[in-house]
Amino acid sequence: MKIMRLLLPTLVLLVAATTAFPTSLPTSDPKVRMGGGGSCQSFIEVSLIQTFFGVKTGCVVDFTNDITVNGEPVTLDLQVVNINTPFTGGLSCEAGAGSPLNSASTSSPTSCTFQQVVPDQITHGLTYSLSFLDGFPNTIVMTQAQTVTNTMTPEPISVLLWGTGLLGILLYLRRA
Repeated sequence: MKIMRLLLPTLVLLVAATTAFPTSLPTSDPKVRMGGGGSCQSFIEVSLIQTFFGVKTGCVVDFTNDITVNGEPVTLDLQVVNINTPFTGGLSCEAGAGSPLNSASTSSPTSCTFQQVVPDQITHGLTYSLSFLDGFPNTIVMTQAQTVTNTMTPEPISVLLWGTGLLGILLYLRRA
């Protein structure tokens, strides 16, 4: 009889607690997809590492490359998208239709890396989109970091090797 007096209130409290604090599990894991343009929100990239606040999820968000280095417009061939807002589930990444970077991979539990595998790039002025699908809160904070395509700037070691090779050829020809 004493056990029933303790068991009944415990069961009532347990049922009340489960209805008061429902668990809302996402229907699927969150995904970041890069694609062409189309938009519910737009941002402009002006630096190689930039944080964006209040990025909407569940729709297509446009980003425009307006990055310059030393006054020169840059072309991007690698982009890391890091989600700074907590989320649940395992992150997946995808290069969708119209994506300027054609390879996507999960580089950490909170970031996606998009890169060039065949000649596709994010040229200066190009608008591309990111979609944050499933399992994310309504808005997120994200940081993007880019790698710039190196254009016609030789490395010092390469110049040294070329110079040494040319000098060797000239000495050989002069000797012969």
